[in-house]
This record gives sequence, C-alpha cells and structure tokens, in this order.
Amino acid sequence: MKPINLPSPNSDANYDSIDPLDGRYFDEVISKFLSERSRITYQAYVEVALAKTLAEFGICTTEIANEIEEAANKITAEAVAEEEKTTKHDVKALVNCIKNELSDNAKPYVHFGATSYDIVATALSLQLRNATDNLILPRLIDLEKTLLNVTHEYADSVQIGRTHGQHAVPITFGFAIAEYISRLGENIEALRELSKSLKGKFSGAVGAYNALSIFVEEPLRFEKAVLEKLDLEPAAYSSQIIPADTYVRLLDELVISAGIMANLSHDMRHLQRSEIAEVRESFEVGQTGSSTMAHKRNPWNFENVISLSKQVTSQIVNANLNLSSEHQRDLTDSASARFYGVMLAGVASMSSRLNKVMSKLEIDKENMQRNLYASGGVIAAEPLYLLLEKYGHTSAHEVSKQLSHNAIEKGQSLFEVVQNADQIQEYFGKFSDHEKQILQEPEKYYIGLASKKAQDTYNYWNSRF
Repeated sequence: MKPINLPSPNSDANYDSIDPLDGRYFDEVISKFLSERSRITYQAYVEVALAKTLAEFGICTTEIANEIEEAANKITAEAVAEEEKTTKHDVKALVNCIKNELSDNAKPYVHFGATSYDIVATALSLQLRNATDNLILPRLIDLEKTLLNVTHEYADSVQIGRTHGQHAVPITFGFAIAEYISRLGENIEALRELSKSLKGKFSGAVGAYNALSIFVEEPLRFEKAVLEKLDLEPAAYSSQIIPADTYVRLLDELVISAGIMANLSHDMRHLQRSEIAEVRESFEVGQTGSSTMAHKRNPWNFENVISLSKQVTSQIVNANLNLSSEHQRDLTDSASARFYGVMLAGVASMSSRLNKVMSKLEIDKENMQRNLYASGGVIAAEPLYLLLEKYGHTSAHEVSKQLSHNAIEKGQSLFEVVQNADQIQEYFGKFSDHEKQILQEPEKYYIGLASKKAQDTYNYWNSRF
C-alpha cells in the first residue's frame, strides 16, 4: 500500500469553535494529525487495506481493490458529514461515499466482512501512533535538545537550591535543568514503546471472527494480513472493540509528559518572581505584560503551559472511564473516545511553546549570586553539624540550628558566629583549613556533585538524542 497521505487543513483558526484548541490555540500541524478530517482519512485507509487483502485472498480482483483505493483517496470530510445526515451512522456514511465513486462490480467489496469497529478501532490506533511518532515525539525531542543546551552551558553556574520555597544548599542551574532532561528523556522513551504497543483488529461484531469464518479458511491469517499493511499487529484479544487498556497506557504517559513540562514551568515561573529574578522570558518589541501596569514582564508562556497541563490531565479521567465496556460492546465510549486527540494536541502545543521560551530564556547570573549570598552563609548549617559530629559532638544538629538562627538574628555570617561560639571551640579547633573554608564560603565549596551530575546527565542523554 502507498503511505497514508493526510490532507492538509484548509482553514486557519476557527473563531466560531467551542474548543480553544480549534480557535485560540489552533495549530495547522496538530490539526493535520488529529482533526476530524484526518480521522476520516485514517478510516478510509483501513478500508483500502481491507480491499487489498480481499484481493490477496482471491475474494475480489486486484482491479477492484485498486478501484476502491482510488475512490477512498477522493473522500472528503464534508461529503461524509453530509451523508451521515441520512445514515445517522458515521462509518456507514464513509462506506456509502466510497461506494458512490465505484462501479457496480466493486461496490459489494467495500467494508466486506467488517464491523464498524474493525475500521474505527484500527484507525484510532493508527492515528494515535502516527500522531505520537510524527507530532508529539519530535516536539518533545526538540524541547529535550534545548534543555540539553541549557544544562551544558550552565552546568557550573552556582545557584541556591530551594526546598519548601526556602534556601537549602547550593546547586548549579545546569543541575536544576538536568532533572528535566532525565525525566523528559525517560518519558520520550516510554512514549516510543507505548506507541509501538497500539494494536488493530479485524475480528468482527463480537471479536469471534464469525463473519470472516464464512468466506476465509484462516480468519487469523486474514486479520494479520490486513493489519500488516498498516504496520500494526492484531490485539491479543478483542471483542467488537480493542480493549481501551493500550490507549489509556499511552494517554497516561502523555499526562506524565504534561506534568513534567508543567513542573519545569512552575520552577521557571517562580525564578522569574521580582524578588528572585534569576531568569526571565524574553520580551519582544510591542509585547505587553499588563493592560494597566506597563512595567510588567509576566511569565505568561510558562503559565500557559501550566494551564494547558490541567486540560491534558483532566482528560485522563475520561480515558480511564472507557476501560469498561459492557459484554462485547456498548457505545458508552463512542463520544468520549473522540476526545483522546485533545490530550495529544495539548501536549504538542505545550512542548512547542515551552521549547520556544526555554530556547530564548534570559539567565541573570548576577541575581543568582545575589540570592546565593542573601542568607549570610547560614546555608552552611548542614556541613557545620556534620563536621561537629565527625569530631564527636553529641548534639551537633541542635547546636548548628541554634548558631544559624543566632546568625540570622544578629545579621552576621554563620562563620563569624561559629568562630566566637565558646561551646564548640573544642571541636571547631579540630576542623581542617578546607573544612573551615566550606563554612566560610559554602557558595563556592559546598556544591557537592551538582556540576558533575549536570554534565553526566547531559552526556548520557545527549548521546541518545
């Protein structure tokens, strides 16, 4: 079979639409993979695979199969929608539209032996896999590469680490971004595997191959032949539908994609706060942060990504509710399953926007240094208590806490307070010069393996992408 040729969207954003993905966040590339127009194209493509297999098994001629292929390639979403007004059945409308383009000899072999969901379920797997492989993954990989560049460039740029929103101990900015390289890299690899796991079916009305058994001696071989043309494997078990499990696993991983991107956006948004100001989104000529406060440079792209992640995540409830279908089939997912594409579209939109803003992110190293030194060295409280314990102090943590709080109250550095603290001089005198240096300048000498971990993470994932 010829590769599937998805039609290009024939309009820009639709301002009469209800879903913002078809209006405010319209993206022609996303539409090409996930629109109703592409859905119909995938279904027509499955009908062609069926016709080609009928010819292989001698049920119709090759000429008839070719005629069906030619007719299927002419089908438009508009024609199918018009026909559905009469049929009240979307697949029957598609079949009728194909038949309308055929000779009488070819008409009987359109949809021959198929139930609607042999076509619909198989086309859905094909659509989700194609969108994952050719839309989602390329955009996530582009984002991953951007984060790799940031990590590599700032692997040694020291920044204060934060836990619970409070100053913790020093890290590097590259180390902070490396977390997302690792998480997103694993997410990308998981999506690749889950995309491959999507299956097709051609097993009939209840999944027992009843119809196929009438005219094919080996129904399983026939099913496999149909699906091979689509580069799909048969589901291990199907009723009238493919169980929703494989779809839900893929969609669950897309929620993880959205969550990782939202987490990164939260971090960058907080680092852009006026009182922190370590990063900021680039600001273009003519751009406005506020309609009234002209000085504002809002982190609006990061906030948009966070907001879109809520839409993606909310849809997983819908997807999981589709795990149940009564007996061999009910129609309780016939509408809800059509919303799967919203999740893919959301992740595609998020990754594109986040990649754009991260690739132009402005880093303020001076403010990183200012914030790093803002706590007056009390970030050395951890090494202080560990060193006191090393030299035998039995309540080192309590003493370290007391001294660091004293330093904050007095507006002195922790090292100054430690030097003059009589209760620990017996132990402090045993500290080596390097150990004292750690307490005096933790911003330089207490960053652990942050730089190394950032570089190691960069090296590992850069080799994979």
